[in-house]
Amino acid sequence: MKKKMLAAFMAVVMVFSVTACQNSAGTSNNNSGNSGQQKEAYVPKGDFNIRVFAAAGGVADSITRIAAKGLQEDYGVTAVVSNLTGASGAVAVADLDSYKPSINELAVVSMSLFTMAPLMNPDIKASLDNYEIVGSLIRDEFVLLVSAKSGIKNWDDLVAYGKNNQIIYGSNTPGGFTHVVQVALFGEAGLNAQALTSDGSNKDILAVMSGDAICATATATLAKTYIDSGEVIPIAVFSDKNYTGYSGLDVPTVKSLGYDIALPSYNFLISRAGVSKEEASGLYNALLSYRETDSFKTQAANANYIPDNTDGETLRKEIEHYAEVCKGIYDKYY
Repeated sequence: MKKKMLAAFMAVVMVFSVTACQNSAGTSNNNSGNSGQQKEAYVPKGDFNIRVFAAAGGVADSITRIAAKGLQEDYGVTAVVSNLTGASGAVAVADLDSYKPSINELAVVSMSLFTMAPLMNPDIKASLDNYEIVGSLIRDEFVLLVSAKSGIKNWDDLVAYGKNNQIIYGSNTPGGFTHVVQVALFGEAGLNAQALTSDGSNKDILAVMSGDAICATATATLAKTYIDSGEVIPIAVFSDKNYTGYSGLDVPTVKSLGYDIALPSYNFLISRAGVSKEEASGLYNALLSYRETDSFKTQAANANYIPDNTDGETLRKEIEHYAEVCKGIYDKYY
């Protein structure tokens, strides 16, 4: 019974942004923290209120609702899934803040909420001090993509194109991470570039395939389907290591091309500050234990999902570091 519950609960919390929310294969996930030191699995009590910063109708939303139904059938509890989109996750955490601290009151958010979003919108006052980070669900890398029909095969080809043409690139809105990394890259390269923005990386990739944009950036896992089909080509990755998660491909880092830009995507689970670290740790240990089961491995393989095991304290330091990275990009290019 406990394993059944954990399977359902893991699916509930394993939600992520459609624009950037899956984990990369072929890069080194941070498996430090609680991995290998799991205590007895945490068994949640009472009803759940889970905020999701992604819109309804997507894969993350569907999985969440299926899992919520499993929770209700197995334990007779209610798992309310709320799609609270907007303001880089600020809407979701505003609702979380309206409840007293409780491990049953949760939100899945992205790193941008605590890094770039407050810089772009002074009305966003999100602070890590106000939340207990349960732990990371997914870490992914951002990959720069071009259409296979464009004739561009690598970064040098894109630079050559940019010498005679304005580069139209697909990205999310200003301040979103796919926008941030491309603004920094084309700024450092001295190329004339303009964003064609959307509310989802799938749309950005489709813009590249249709010729409306010459390139786009998306998370490595989200791009996999299009790369496997041969419709787009990955030409660089915004990470510290080459990306080898695509069959037969070794994607170079932007850093190796001369541009020191590395910014990952994290999606993670939070509760309000005031929840005990023991409860947060217990819940995360439950998630880590479930990741060792055949049930999770099967589901993860089907979803091309590789979990990230970064614990809350380690993740907090990571976010603080990348907040400084974002501040540098913001001051220079925004």
